[in-house]
Amino acid sequence: MSKKILIQALQGERTDRVPFWYMRQAGRYLPEYNRIRSQMTFMELTRNVSAAVEVSQQPYLRFGMDGLIMFSDILTPLSGAGIPLHFAEKKGPVLEKVIRSNEDLAALQEFEATRDTPYVADILQKLRQFCDAEGPALIGFGGAPFTLASYLIEGGSTRSFDECKRMLFGQADLYRTLALRLTEISINYLSMQIQAGAEVIQIFDSWGGVLSVEHYQKFAAPYSQKIIEKLKEKYPKIPVILFVGNAAHLTAALSSSGAAALSLDWRVPAAEIRQIPPGIALQGNLDPLVLYGSQTTVQQETRSTLTRFENRPGYVFNLGHGIHPATPIENVETMVRTVRDYKLNHS
Repeated sequence: MSKKILIQALQGERTDRVPFWYMRQAGRYLPEYNRIRSQMTFMELTRNVSAAVEVSQQPYLRFGMDGLIMFSDILTPLSGAGIPLHFAEKKGPVLEKVIRSNEDLAALQEFEATRDTPYVADILQKLRQFCDAEGPALIGFGGAPFTLASYLIEGGSTRSFDECKRMLFGQADLYRTLALRLTEISINYLSMQIQAGAEVIQIFDSWGGVLSVEHYQKFAAPYSQKIIEKLKEKYPKIPVILFVGNAAHLTAALSSSGAAALSLDWRVPAAEIRQIPPGIALQGNLDPLVLYGSQTTVQQETRSTLTRFENRPGYVFNLGHGIHPATPIENVETMVRTVRDYKLNHS
């Protein structure tokens, strides 16, 4: 079987067209997703193998992207490690145990992915069969230790990161212990995904951008790098993508991560992009809220993004963050069509 085009690009090779996928592709903007989601909670959906496989396939069946990402959540291994959690409407994840002291660390139990999250392997195995038959590359994913730690420390989503930064700057040893635990959990979890069929891994450091360059290098980078190094050592043919949200100021730091590819958000200036070494593949970086505009605007902005990267080998078109729930379907169609047509017009 020839190498899939997404993997070609992520390994820095030139491709005959621009491969694409987009983050959070299975979600509430799709009516077929809402039909299934109405029958169960979010957490139930992530654990229901047949339903999770179906919603993972839905966006591909509509839009035919080159990467299919499994439906799951970055907090899944925390649940497997003994942290009860649920998703509250309009609030997001709520963790029922927080870690703010050495005593609290006991809440994070020993984790073995094949034992504690077996449904993830089942989902990936079924999706790999589908992907090999249909053509897209199968993407697995997990959260970076800093982002996972922020959820554990805050007890869920936050805008201020008060408790998280209180630990970083007041209990650095406790944070380091927690981050190392989460690093080992992540290595185990992502290794299981690869063994189950994932052909690409993306690490989401969704909250890494709340840190300064100095603090990112101290509190986040070492742990993400350790995961990347271990995965490269064990699975050298599996590209690892690193995504850090709101990270325009971190471009140079991310270039030293060891990741095969960086997923950029829309805030990264063109001058910064040009400074990223050519051996690193790039992914991104259309503002997902552009998809709220007119179809003409969507087409223009998509083409502008493509043009920004057209001379660089190893480029994957993507959004700069996950697609939003209220995104009009017709605008997603316009974006996809524009990406497909772009290479044809510039071959």
